[in-house]
Amino acid sequence: MLVLVVAATLSLVLIFFAAKSLLVDPDDPNAPKSDALSSSANQAAAGQSAPTQTIEQVLESVQVYVSSEEFGPAVTILKGAIAQYPADADLRFAMVELYMMMQDFPNAYEQIVAAIDRTQGVDAAAQFKAGTLANTIGEPELAESHYRTAMEASPNNADYPLYLANIQFKLNKLDKAKASLAIAARLAPDRAMIYATWAKIALRQNKLTIAQQQIEKARKLEPHVPAWTIIEASIQKRDGNPERAIELLTALPQSAMEDPETMRLLAESFGMIGRPGDAASRMVDFAMLHSKDEFAPQAAFDAAVWLERAKQREDAILWGRRARDLGHKQAQSWLDSLPKQD
Repeated sequence: MLVLVVAATLSLVLIFFAAKSLLVDPDDPNAPKSDALSSSANQAAAGQSAPTQTIEQVLESVQVYVSSEEFGPAVTILKGAIAQYPADADLRFAMVELYMMMQDFPNAYEQIVAAIDRTQGVDAAAQFKAGTLANTIGEPELAESHYRTAMEASPNNADYPLYLANIQFKLNKLDKAKASLAIAARLAPDRAMIYATWAKIALRQNKLTIAQQQIEKARKLEPHVPAWTIIEASIQKRDGNPERAIELLTALPQSAMEDPETMRLLAESFGMIGRPGDAASRMVDFAMLHSKDEFAPQAAFDAAVWLERAKQREDAILWGRRARDLGHKQAQSWLDSLPKQD
């Protein structure tokens, strides 16, 4: 499956640069390899873009290696081409795609910024992709800047203000997020994510009536999206309706309950109606399901806490010790704080 995805992505790049040429068959043993650069070495000059034919040859060589999942040689070829033609944006955009296939997002972001710097005018799509990469590597402020630039360059694309609003929400710039959502709603009034994001903003501001109104719009447009149900459950719990929150969450498929925050929401809702045992049971199931992944330390600790609240001390201590052994920073102090048993 990975090979097919990779080949398809690079094929799109190749088509863009080779409208008048046939692609080299990746299975052809005579396909050009890294010597594609040497054939045009005498054409390179400082500040000059690569000839279209050279780009075609480079990308054909890259595709051969990517098709067999040999990413190292593919990177080497593109790095060589970029070194020979440092002013060429298209080669850097190809490198962005390759790094993204490798899930090397920091280097992908570095290359797309370099490509944008070498592109005439403003490429809204490139700015949008740069924003997504910046957010992926934990740079939301940079993402905000890229998304805003994309929106200004292409003011009729609803994705740009919508993604900008979500980044602004992440940065707690709530008034700016609402302004961005207003633009998105004008452009795409049937996008459920717009109203779901509005609901999250209202919830953070504790404007529960507005939050409920907005999430109802989202759920009416997309009634089967679990994320919108989880937002409504959060609103209901905050508004003092834990029974409704439980009803919403327990109706979701198991696959929608894989997030620790969602499980914590369900446990807290059970706790609000005096059913810590049900909360503990759910958290233990979750901790067992995630005993070997990145959620394991927190899941074990949450299970311990709810078992203690359910007066199941021995099991609580066992899970607390497990959380400690998994590296949870608060587990030992929590264990030490438990009243000593007679």
